Order: sequence, then C-alpha cells, then structure tokens
Amino acid sequence: MFKKRRSLSVIMAAVLLLQTLTFMTACSESKTNTDEPTADPGTAADPVSAGDVPEETEPETQFMPDTLPDLDLGGETCRIFCWESWDFGEFFVEEDTGEIVVSAVFNRNLTVEDRLNVKLEWEQFPRQDAAYGSVMKNAVSKQNTSGDGTYDIIANYGMRVASCATDGMLMNLWEADHIDLSKPWYYASATSAGTLHKGYTYFTAGDLSYNALARMSGVFFNQSLITDFSLADPYELVLEGSWTIDKMHEMIVGTYRDLDGDGKCGPGDQYGVMCAGDQINTLYYGTGSHFIEHDEEGNPIISPDVYSERTLSILEKYLSLFAEDAAYKNPQTDVPAIFDEGRSIFYIYPLGHVAEAGLRESEIQYGFIPQPKVTDDEETYHASVTNAVTLFAIPLVIQSVERASAVFECLASEGYRQVSPVVFEQAYKAKYNYDESSRQTTIFDMIRANAVFDLGKIFSDDLFGGFSNGVLGNFIWNGKDNYASSIKGYERVWKKGLEKMGKHLDFGD
Repeated sequence: MFKKRRSLSVIMAAVLLLQTLTFMTACSESKTNTDEPTADPGTAADPVSAGDVPEETEPETQFMPDTLPDLDLGGETCRIFCWESWDFGEFFVEEDTGEIVVSAVFNRNLTVEDRLNVKLEWEQFPRQDAAYGSVMKNAVSKQNTSGDGTYDIIANYGMRVASCATDGMLMNLWEADHIDLSKPWYYASATSAGTLHKGYTYFTAGDLSYNALARMSGVFFNQSLITDFSLADPYELVLEGSWTIDKMHEMIVGTYRDLDGDGKCGPGDQYGVMCAGDQINTLYYGTGSHFIEHDEEGNPIISPDVYSERTLSILEKYLSLFAEDAAYKNPQTDVPAIFDEGRSIFYIYPLGHVAEAGLRESEIQYGFIPQPKVTDDEETYHASVTNAVTLFAIPLVIQSVERASAVFECLASEGYRQVSPVVFEQAYKAKYNYDESSRQTTIFDMIRANAVFDLGKIFSDDLFGGFSNGVLGNFIWNGKDNYASSIKGYERVWKKGLEKMGKHLDFGD
C-alpha cells in the first residue's frame, strides 16, 4: 500500500481561478445543457447533436456555485481509498510543479481543505491490488462489519466499486447529507449507471476527477495521412452529420502499405484504422446503444437495443470494416506506436492518449472525433467510457456522514470549476489542438455531453457473464456473425444478474 497525504499548506493561487473563469463557455454548457438539472437518477441529460454549436452565456453563469453551507470540520482527517489509475495526478499531487493540470489538481485539494477545515488523506493502492484484486472490497467489508469507518470515500476502478454495490456495502448517495446528484458536476449517465432502483444510487462519476474525460473513447486521426490520401476532412464529416461506420470503411480502403516488406500484415506496416483489443468493446456503446436501461418504475431491465435490428446492422458494418487489410487486427496486443509514428489514419482509443508519452512527443498533427454513427440520419454522436473509469462511492458504515458527503460534494464542485475547465480547455483543446478554428472545441463538447456509462457494462463480470462488457466485441474480433443465435444462451445468466442486483438491497418499498 502506498499512503499519500496532503494537508493545507498554501492558499490557492487566485490567478488560476481568474484564468478558469475566462475559459470558453463550451465546457460548462456541455455539463448544463438543460435549464434545470434533473433530479431523476434514471434520466440522462439531453444529448448534443451534430450541428448544435453551443451558444455563449454570460461569464457569471458559466460555473454554477454549490450550495454547501459554511462548514467547519475542525481539522478532521477525511480518508479516501483510491487506485493507481492510468491518469497521472487524477486524485492528488505531492507538489505544484507548475504544469497546468498538476496545478489545478493541487489547488483544488487545497481549496477543499480550506473551505471545510479538513485534511485530505489519499491512500493510493497499486493497480494490480485495487483494480484487479480484492483489496478495496475487503477493506470496505471490514469497516462495515467492525464499524471503524477507516475510509470516508472510495474512488476505484469501476467494476470493483460496482461489486460492492451489489453486495449492499455502499451508501445510497441520495441520502447523503450534502450530495446533490442533480448538479452539473456529476454525469447524469454515470448517476443512472449507479442506480439499482429509482432513488437508490450507489456510485457516480464526474468532475470528482478528470479521469471521466480521459477515459472517453473516440477516434484519433492523422491529418497528414488524410491529406496524402485526399480524404474528406473528419471535422467536417462530424459537423455535417455524415461521419458513419460506412464512411470510415470507405476512407480506409486501399490505404494499407507493407512498409517493412515482409509480405504480411504486422506492426511495422501502415494502416487505415487500428483498435486495441480491449477498446473493441467500446464500439457497441459508442453508437449510443445500451445493455441496461431503467423501466418506468426505475428498475433495471435488459435494453431493447440488445435484440434490435440496429445492433445486427452495427455488427455487420464492423465485421466488414475489420475484414480489410487496412484494419490492424491483433486483439491481444495494442501497438500505439503505429499511430504515434504516423502509420495509421485512424486510432480508436480514449482521449487520455494525448497525455501519453508516445503521442505527446510525436510530431504528427492529429485531431480527435467521436466514434462513428450507424447511419447519417441519426442525430447524435456518443462516447463510450472505458472500464478504466473511476467511480466514486461512500461505504455504508462511516464515522461521519457529514464529513464524507461534504468532502464528496466539495471535491466534485471545485473540480467542476477548477480542474475540468483546465483539462478540457487547455490540455485537450489548446495544447493538443492543431485545428485553428473552433471545430475541435465544438466536437469535444458533443463527445463530453454524450458520454455513455452503462450499468450492464459496469456490472459485466459480476452479473452478466462478461457478455455486456462489449456486447459485439468478441464477434467482431472473431469475425463471426452468429450474434442472434448466441445471445439466447446468455438470457438465463442475465435474468439471474438482474435478480442479484437487488438481492442484498432494502429499497423500502
């Protein structure tokens, strides 16, 4: 276990706040695209469609304040279990290095400590233990049994947090004193995914950390190769609504080059599109499809999407696309260097790749667009959030609900005002943006507003036999179109999964 602790030692730099308040309005509008945030945890925010250019708002309305009362927690320590995620400095940093995202996270935490008179103690565990082991679940189970209340908040790999929810180990966030899940610093889709029954939400995500932005899967494109092959401008395709699976397929045909001359497709060659083995699981959800929805009573049900003709069409289109030589096919190994070195037109991967060394140090010019729609008459693009997204929750038994809920809300609201604008506007829109127009900005807003958190994907391993992790992923990699006949064999598992979801929970109705 690695134990990190950061207490209030300096006052937040005022210049950062002033700088944040002058950022472009698009970031805040994508989080508040309805006049009044809904309080229904089963209802997602209205989608942003292609062609919807956010309108400017008055500066004073850009960043909504929270409604936390003036609290003095008396210098108490709030302990937070967190994992070693793929995104550096997601939760805390030891010192302010001056790098803009590091500074934003550093000052966010100082602000929380100052506002609440509390000390934040982040206990970070290695990825292998926290994400892929049982360390967190064992710790939460122990404190719920013993009543020692070791951790006030948990922030971990999504599937592990979900596992605690189905075992009745987490608090209903709607009953936590100071948490308001209707606020724009929580993703409505994430809150819906954490809702096991109407009014009972056990985890969520949002501006509590910038990981929710970094783990949104989309499509990177190489501008030089787009020009070399005289292909359509990807930005314009998205904005005019014609960026579809068929269009991507059309654009990659004939773009494969055997650069190493060995007569076979390999990592040394040039491709039209590449996708990591685990990222293939985002393609179903990247079309806006779901595995789990909520019925009128707020109960989780298998989505009609699973049985739709549209899903069969998605599979057919991607099977055809990945049958091309120009599609890099190696489900076991991801080779980001192929794209980073300028040898692939498209790369299907999460936005956080911009911060990884290979692309950060690359000289290629690139852009980032959503995954393609199924047909051009569909209005909205979506972004599937990968399994590596962090979900936040509160254990069922804690020392102080006031302390845990106040810190939870304050971390989220201050992250909304201080961290996300910096990451979204500067790190992802300016520092890594090679497009001089506002097109990348507008497209980022579409992606962020329509991020897809799916309850079925999050609970895939625990409840649904692994099928809902990607729905179509294995069929695409294996080149098989037997989806319709295969899903019949899973239905009994899905039924048991839905039953287990409520087995340990007392909904009080």
